[in-house]
Amino acid sequence: MASSPSPGFRTLDYHRLRSAELCLALQNRFEELRSRDYPDEGANEALELLGSLLAILRRRIESLSDEQILIMTSRAIVALGETLEYFDNAGTDQTPRGLVCLLRSLYERLNRQSKFLAWPQAGYNFTIRSLVVYLKELFRYLGADAEVSAVFSAYSGPQDLVSFPRVERDNVAMFSIFGHELGHPIADAFLQMEATSAAHQARGLRARQDIIQALGGSPTMPELQAAIQAVFQLRRRALEELISDTVGVYLFGPSALFAGYQILMWNTLDVIPSRQNEGYPPGRMRIRVSLEVARAEGHIDALRNLTTDQVVGPTFSNAGVLLDHLEQLASDNSDELTINTSPIARIAYDWISTTLPSAQQFARTELATARYEDSTLKLEVPRLVERLKHGLPPNEIGDSLSPVAVDERSAVLAGWLVSLEASQAGTNPDQAINELSRLNEKALKGLEYVVLQRRYRSGTRTSPS
Repeated sequence: MASSPSPGFRTLDYHRLRSAELCLALQNRFEELRSRDYPDEGANEALELLGSLLAILRRRIESLSDEQILIMTSRAIVALGETLEYFDNAGTDQTPRGLVCLLRSLYERLNRQSKFLAWPQAGYNFTIRSLVVYLKELFRYLGADAEVSAVFSAYSGPQDLVSFPRVERDNVAMFSIFGHELGHPIADAFLQMEATSAAHQARGLRARQDIIQALGGSPTMPELQAAIQAVFQLRRRALEELISDTVGVYLFGPSALFAGYQILMWNTLDVIPSRQNEGYPPGRMRIRVSLEVARAEGHIDALRNLTTDQVVGPTFSNAGVLLDHLEQLASDNSDELTINTSPIARIAYDWISTTLPSAQQFARTELATARYEDSTLKLEVPRLVERLKHGLPPNEIGDSLSPVAVDERSAVLAGWLVSLEASQAGTNPDQAINELSRLNEKALKGLEYVVLQRRYRSGTRTSPS
């Protein structure tokens, strides 16, 4: 008797089972993560969102009858699984509560939704990017509908992913780099606003004429278009960075200047901006711009005047020596001479020089009362330096019976000043490193205390615990 023909391998059923298996596995991993200790409640809110989205996917998988859609669904689940890295590293064993307290306070000062997910990464980079935008794009790829939209509409958890180098996890001084990162949305807002202005359009026409002349007066259309695109891209990229550097100084004062230098000093300061270096402006120019902003805000004079403080004057003197070094770097115009060797870069940066002052004023207005004032520096930082040098967290000043709350950014600057002093002391490296470790431990606690004390006194609910 002849056997019946084999129905063949059922690839549709295979892909459906594979998608369901991946979905369940990821749901389980997210559920396991909910038992971890995080700096605040944001991580569990984000995990709940991801769990809800996966539940929708799992229900859909059972009814899908298109192999390609099932394959796309599996790929989307795998992509969603990459977020496990964020939660693996967002616990208090890797992400200091003090950092989260500092960033939440800054978000609140800027009137932004103050929930985010902070996590350390292996690469050396400080970034802030949108978690929600990433997830929405992923589900739009799968054909988002009203059910998915309703989940996002009801979500009130972390909006951003905040990452920082794991190697700098305990280095309070470098947290001031986040002032620059928080400046990028302000830079984007300025560039969007100016794009429709008559002055911008007129200046753009002038730049086009300059490009034509630089190309010999009668370039081909492809040559002209490529050069115009290069000029506009270099200009935009430089303004994004220079405006963000400016915001960093407005938010953190000298701390942002010092942190920027600490990163820029690893690279050549006078490289011509190009596509090869992602269009970054020369490091020397960035130092110069940040220094000018700090001087205009009164921060430089405040630091120099405090060198006469009878108790902590020597600590401030080391900052003065670094300022001398930065001013020497900024007075050298090698970066400008280098830019002038490239007609394209020269045209872009001539235009930048006429735009930057108005961009900085725009940023200053946007920040309003969020700026770090020189009066705050003069009042708080000397006494916080004194506390750190006595092994106490830099979280308050005044009499111990009636302490006065301080600005958390003063605590960061105090950390900078004490660490600068340690770097110039000429002591045994091991001893200096041990001192810096103790300093960072106290400074991290200080940041946590500053924000918690302020919330307690104002009667608001304290999220970090």
